[in-house]
Amino acid sequence: MKRKLLTQIKNEWRDNIWLVIELAVVCAVIWIVGALVYIYLRPALEPVGSDYHDVYQLDTKTVNTDSPYFTGVDGEEHPYNSDLRDLIRRLRENPNVEEVTFHNNGLPYNYNYYGRSLIRVDKVDSVAYFANQRTGSPALAKVMGLRSLTGKSTQQLMEILSKGELLIAPSLSYSESGRDVMDLLGAKMVFEGDSTNVYRIGDIVENVRRTEYEPAWGGTLIFPVSEDDNVWGRVALKVKHGRDAKFKEDFRNHPELRRQRNVYLSDLTSLADIREGTQRSVVTQVRLLVVLILFLLATIFLGLLGSFWFRMQQRVGEIAIRKVCGATSADIFRRILGEGMILLSIAVIIVSALVWPFMSRISFLSSLDVWELILIEAVAVALVAAGIVVSLWWPARKAMRIEPAIALKSE
Repeated sequence: MKRKLLTQIKNEWRDNIWLVIELAVVCAVIWIVGALVYIYLRPALEPVGSDYHDVYQLDTKTVNTDSPYFTGVDGEEHPYNSDLRDLIRRLRENPNVEEVTFHNNGLPYNYNYYGRSLIRVDKVDSVAYFANQRTGSPALAKVMGLRSLTGKSTQQLMEILSKGELLIAPSLSYSESGRDVMDLLGAKMVFEGDSTNVYRIGDIVENVRRTEYEPAWGGTLIFPVSEDDNVWGRVALKVKHGRDAKFKEDFRNHPELRRQRNVYLSDLTSLADIREGTQRSVVTQVRLLVVLILFLLATIFLGLLGSFWFRMQQRVGEIAIRKVCGATSADIFRRILGEGMILLSIAVIIVSALVWPFMSRISFLSSLDVWELILIEAVAVALVAAGIVVSLWWPARKAMRIEPAIALKSE
């Protein structure tokens, strides 16, 4: 049976060669477009390194000396620091608040990037660790929901930051230099260009990316600042789950949560809203891309349906003869489907030979693993195979319903 099928395919090579070319082009298009879509969407499948749920941000502002609401301060050297500390303490004491921190570039879903390079000093190493620095008080670990890669709890991360030690995350640029970020655990490092202060790496955490759709080339550096020193930047807090409405009501009705003398907090915004606003344009592009992909697949499958429909119309007489010779409908459909899969296999071999060098270049530029590229090709072939099955089923079923006498009438 198989030999007869292969012989038939060989004898009809003129018709089959154009179908193989069509299948090869379809496989190549789906493979290339699928790889580009995967490269674009792959960061969204990876952890962002923090938790945006129940997190709110506040801007820190001061009353101008020309304002009628300005409160004079006598005999106090740094009233801003003490006033802001009082506000943080009051927010922390609120029953609806879990934790409060002040920060600078601490939260994700913004496009700020403060790049810093760390050089190891306890061991000779010329490769620098490059990261986006996020500065804040030790409570930043709890507010952001940092996740340790060594199994430490959030409280332990806060204790590490309280000791002045740094938290860092895996870095693609560092690993591509042949280094493992885990080897930096406990290492002593200095900032590039500033060797006066030596810092210890307290733990390794998940990389905190700026958005969910942006791949992270560098790492993340959590730089601690004590609340006993000068406090500056914005205030962020984590509300207890399900207490958002109650906290907003308290913040609105109790001025002491918002202002201390000439320092006040404003623009209470949830990190969820910041996330939505930051990623709105990217999400729109993703949705447009998905629609285009679905349109492309629909167009391709309609093309396959037309090709195989025309092919089945030419084989009505052949199908009738096989039915007269005792073949069942299942036997005929298996033969037709087997022919389609053989032609698809030939097309896949051609595509793999011609397109693989181009795809390997894409893989190198986008840091795709070879197995990911192979998986995308397998999905593309599976989609085309599904299209062939669907395209063959209806015209073959219709052709097999025709009585042999009617089908062979014109012979």
